[in-house]
Amino acid sequence: MFNTLKALFRATTEKPPEPDAGRPIAAGLPMGISQEDLEGLRLDGRVNIKLIGLRAHPDALFRWDDDAYHHIAAVGHVDLGQGAQLVRFYLDNDTWLQANIEHGQVLEYKLFDFYRVAHLSDAEFDNLINGDDKLPDSIGAQTVALSSTTGEARSCTYQRVWGNGDSRWSPPVVFEEQVMTTESVAARLVTHHTMLYERTIEGAERMEYLLLSAENDGEGSFMVVHNVGVDVASVDIDAM
Repeated sequence: MFNTLKALFRATTEKPPEPDAGRPIAAGLPMGISQEDLEGLRLDGRVNIKLIGLRAHPDALFRWDDDAYHHIAAVGHVDLGQGAQLVRFYLDNDTWLQANIEHGQVLEYKLFDFYRVAHLSDAEFDNLINGDDKLPDSIGAQTVALSSTTGEARSCTYQRVWGNGDSRWSPPVVFEEQVMTTESVAARLVTHHTMLYERTIEGAERMEYLLLSAENDGEGSFMVVHNVGVDVASVDIDAM
């Protein structure tokens, strides 16, 4: 089952190795990865992404403005071990573009929206991650229903991608992300407890993803984030 997981994270079902906190990140990018490897993407740069075909499919919850260029305000890096890593470019419109890299080669891009964010107390976060009661639509559930945030009276159901497909609940994948901003002098460490879900967009030959993540920023802030996203072709990325 984890061959499917590796399509996004190139990880194993175990927690990835701890990243090297002393590893230098030049211009927000991990060592050995250049702007040229990533279509020109870089910290403090700008990017336009074309998803024109998505407009024809109202079933998609994900929405995107093809005309605008967005500032890359932060860059995240996840070392998954065995030559696999993620680089995330956080944009000024509350979206983020993820590059999935293995042995220096970019395998794919996905664009996500912070679709719904809920802040949690320390106790709520601990219960979500470690509690015995596994609630419907929570991280690790077999399916998750997500309602529209645009006022439409509809919701979409996503099927869990990772874990045992027959199990009603599977433990989330845990990894650590180093995040550099334009104002950072050092990377900030964020711990993610994550599960990937997907569904087919009606009338389209493409998938829509739900990346459900409980996050601890290491500074006393806890949240659960519903990230909705789609695949992006490298030719549709115009960075400068």
